[in-house]
Amino acid sequence: MATLSLPGLATGIDTTAIITQLIAAERQPENLLKAQQTTVSSESSAFTTLAGDVDTLKSALDDLRKASDLRAFSISTSRDGVLTAQASSTASEGTHEILIDRLASADRKVNAGLASADTLVGAGTFAYTYNGQTRVLQTTATTTLQGLSDMINNDGGNPGVTASLLNYDAGGGQVSHLVLGGNSTGADYTVTIDDTQTTLTAFQAGTFTTTQTAQNARLKVDGYPTGDGWLERSSNTVDDVIPGVTLDLLATTPDTNSPLRLSLTRDTSALKTKLQTFVSDYNNVVTYAQQQTAYDASTKKAGVLMGEYAVTNILYQLRAPLAEAVTGFQDGKDSFTLAGQIGLGLDQNGKLSLDETTFDSAVSKDYLGVLSLLGASNTGAADGTNLQFYGAPSTTTPGAYSVKATFTDGVITSAMIKLDSEPDTAWRAATLQDGVIVGAYGNPEQDMEITGTYTGSGTVQTTVRVRQGLAGHMYDTIDSSLKNAIDMTKQRYQDQYDMYQHDIDNEEERITQIQAAYEAQYAQLEQTLTLLQLQFGAITGTATKTTSSTSFSTSS
Repeated sequence: MATLSLPGLATGIDTTAIITQLIAAERQPENLLKAQQTTVSSESSAFTTLAGDVDTLKSALDDLRKASDLRAFSISTSRDGVLTAQASSTASEGTHEILIDRLASADRKVNAGLASADTLVGAGTFAYTYNGQTRVLQTTATTTLQGLSDMINNDGGNPGVTASLLNYDAGGGQVSHLVLGGNSTGADYTVTIDDTQTTLTAFQAGTFTTTQTAQNARLKVDGYPTGDGWLERSSNTVDDVIPGVTLDLLATTPDTNSPLRLSLTRDTSALKTKLQTFVSDYNNVVTYAQQQTAYDASTKKAGVLMGEYAVTNILYQLRAPLAEAVTGFQDGKDSFTLAGQIGLGLDQNGKLSLDETTFDSAVSKDYLGVLSLLGASNTGAADGTNLQFYGAPSTTTPGAYSVKATFTDGVITSAMIKLDSEPDTAWRAATLQDGVIVGAYGNPEQDMEITGTYTGSGTVQTTVRVRQGLAGHMYDTIDSSLKNAIDMTKQRYQDQYDMYQHDIDNEEERITQIQAAYEAQYAQLEQTLTLLQLQFGAITGTATKTTSSTSFSTSS
């Protein structure tokens, strides 16, 4: 419904300006709410940026948290063009001598040939055997040589033979030759023409020449086998001779007294690059957090996240693993227990750095120890001799455990486990499975396995340490407790923003109603004053006429 508005038309009073000023005064609570909402929005945006930096750090830690993925090797050979090699993380440093007597090859047979690809082969059958399977193909009176080749290739039951045509004038009208090639190398993959089922005389076994024989590769590694023996493999890709190493054979070594030398040396450059990325991403988190929580004395302004506990919590939980012994590692038992011992150090401002000299020295001292400190994943060790760590899956919480077992005539009859940090009242019964101690479900030691040997009867006790590397610890911290804290903080900011928006909406509705009331009041005022003016004008006009009339009569 339209609202009547007469902004001073009759009175000359600027009622619009008056209403605007009144509404401006009414908007002060709403303006305060909007200012508070803007502050929350700025805080939320800054915190979301920080959370993104933490996620980036998590990705860098993901590249470091598995020791098995951190091992890398440089490979060199004493002779080019003979073989190439790739090493996985399970390989070991060292040098190997390799002799290659022959390469694996696939079977290849060439038919005597027909006049052309369009020459008819006639109606009949063509049969061949490969990889233990025999295929019989039926031709017709209109089947050409090219058609036969296509039939072989398009056969849904083809066991692994490729047909092609080779053009070469062998004389006597034999120009186009059917070629049959096995797709696999090795002595077990021979193409055999089955004459008992082949009725096409131009394609029986006697019409084919073997141009390449299916054979195995033969090699010796580090002088084995000795004498006339050879290691035989059906493929030129050999991955089961040197652990963790795949060899691609390219040529033979004709001089059996001069083997090729293959050298594997550790390559720490990739690991160092990953650590530098980790350091950079960590410092990005710290730098941004410090910027957003700092107070600038010159401008007397505080960062938008100053006083935010969630930021303090993030920095603390990320810094703690870098300053304390890594979970499950013990001084005197492990080569390294602290991040600083492999070159990762924190300065007074909380920034992380990689001392390459310290890192290189640590790698030289114990390469696998460095990898373990960074990326151990529930590996373990026992400090005693009677009880030994056997295994711990991801359901086992890393840490140091006290374990005691009771033996009767050399057989474990009961066992108990607790964390070293727990009091004696915390001992928990473990289960026994085929003589193996297994941590009970629902406890930190869940599914941890410990074996034991003891002659006689009695109780033995030891400490079992389940290790988790620095990177894995920090990754899990971000993925669990920090993730929950970050998500809760984001939700808190969203809830605050929504709350302010709700109050702002209510204020807007209230102001709309007040403005409508003001406009109605001033419109009524205008109407009233206009009516009064009209009445006053009417009265004034009547009085004037009466006076004029009276004056005229008197003159008469």
